[in-house]
Order: sequence, then structure tokens, then C-alpha cells
Amino acid sequence: MLDSSTKPLLARAQANLSTGAGPAADMHIGSRMEGHGPAIVLLHSSMASKSQWRSLMERMRGSHRLIAIDLHGYGDSAMPTCGERFSLLDEVRLVQSKLAQLLEPRESFHLVGHSFGGGVALRLAHADPERVRSLSLYEPTAFHLLDRGDAALRDIEAVADATQAAMRNGRVADATELFIDYWSGKSAYAALPASRQALLASLLPKVPLDFQALLNDPLRPSDYRHIAVPACLIAGRHSPDCAHAIVSVLAAVLADRETHEVDAGHMAPLTHPEVVNPIIDEFIRRVDAPRKTPPIRTGLEAFALNARRRDACS
Repeated sequence: MLDSSTKPLLARAQANLSTGAGPAADMHIGSRMEGHGPAIVLLHSSMASKSQWRSLMERMRGSHRLIAIDLHGYGDSAMPTCGERFSLLDEVRLVQSKLAQLLEPRESFHLVGHSFGGGVALRLAHADPERVRSLSLYEPTAFHLLDRGDAALRDIEAVADATQAAMRNGRVADATELFIDYWSGKSAYAALPASRQALLASLLPKVPLDFQALLNDPLRPSDYRHIAVPACLIAGRHSPDCAHAIVSVLAAVLADRETHEVDAGHMAPLTHPEVVNPIIDEFIRRVDAPRKTPPIRTGLEAFALNARRRDACS
């Protein structure tokens, strides 16, 4: 049952969802750009917006030009127009369209993504690898990289199905609670003020499309082997198992990568920016000046993540 504060927000979000054949050429795309220097493109998680990167932008704007972009259905960007055919490539085209307005042709950029934004960042790096200078990914939810028989994949598919079923039955608050608690921990949704719960419920119509894009993308892990740029993979110690599984897969296929584990959960870029942002900052600065400091963490981290995952499942 929707309360009075949730209904108008949800109605406005649903009104923006079209079943047209493709993205509108004149669609407004929300973004924020600050600073000067090499470009850094920032892509947010589901149920967030460009504002999630505010503290990282403040930290790095003295040395870099930071561009935070609202993905479809979030912030100031409209819902996608392709409905049931929505895919990660639709988000990639949105990002490319905005970058065409803000960057010089073929100008390179660092790419930072969290969760759904990390999945989009991976797909963009695959589509246009020559422009990407580096990848910084906090638990990219590229579920399509998991094996079909993987228990972690079955787990997230169950969450996606339950969220969509609750939405179909008009239980928007229940669907929102299910989604938030899966990623942020039990009772996380209940602890939020009513105004925040209503805002999150208004963003829910995009969530099934995010799941659809992440689960159904045709690329496999081997398709990302050609990405030769330095990559920084970050995971939270208290995150769901599927997040660690995906980081392990990527650590095994990205040749030039380092991994980090922080004492936080899946939403750490928002809840613990003081822990995550220094890792991203230091990594990007090393990529920009590779001769000054060698990479600090490489090697066997993927095996450690896999071992921890096996222990959690036993």
C-alpha cells in the first residue's frame, strides 16, 4: 500500500516510461562537471544520481575535470524509451551522447563506476577501449559474467524476481525494502526517514530495467580480456556474495588490475566515501604519472576473494 507522500512521486516516475523504439535524440541528460585537467567520468549506482559523487568531486577537482552523469531514470535523466528491450548498451549510448557534448572528439577519460554504474562502465570500456585511460570499479553488478549454475547468480535472480513481483502487485514499499535491504543489510530501509523511503520508492520503476540489462547482456568474461587499461577493483567486506563473485571474475580476466577490500558494504561509495575515495584518487594519480610510483597491489587477490567466498558458502 502506498502512502500519500509516495504516490505522486511514483506516478511522475512511471509517466516517464515509454515503450517507444529507441532513445529520444533530444532527451535531457543530467550531469555535473567540475574542475580542470584530465577527465574523469563518474557513473552512479541504481536508485542514486550524479550527486553520489559529490565528495569525490570536491576531493579531486583541483587536479582533474570530473563529469558525473545521471543514468536513465535517475537524477535529471528521463526513463529509457525502449521498454522491454532496454540493455546496457542503451546506458552506454546515453553516456556517449553526454560526453560528445562535454569532451573533445576522441578525448580520453578515466572511468569510475559503482554497482549498476560499474556495469555500465565495463560495457562502455568494452565498446570504446581506446578512449578509456583507466577503470575504477566498486562492485560492478555485471551479473551476466557469472556462470549460469552459480549460487550467487541464483540468489540475485531471486531478488530481481521478488522485487518485480511485489511491484506488479502494487506493494511498492515492500519491493523497495527488499531491494534496499539486500544491498545495505537487514532493516536498512526501515531505519530511513519516511521522506527518504518515499524518494526511493519513486525511483523503483527503473530497478527492474537495471536488473534486465545486467542479467541479460550477452558478453562473457573472456570478452573483457582486450581491455588493457589499468583497472582498480574495490569490494566491501560486508557485501553480498554476488558482488565478490563478480570482482573475482574480473580480477581473473583483466590483465592490468589491482584489487582492494574495504571494511564496509556494497554502498560504501555513499556510506564510507572517506574510505573509498582515497583509493580511487591515488589510483588515478598513479595512472596519470606511472613512472613515479609502481602499482601497490596486484597478484593473488582474486584467489583470496574466491577463497573467502567458498568459506562463506560452506
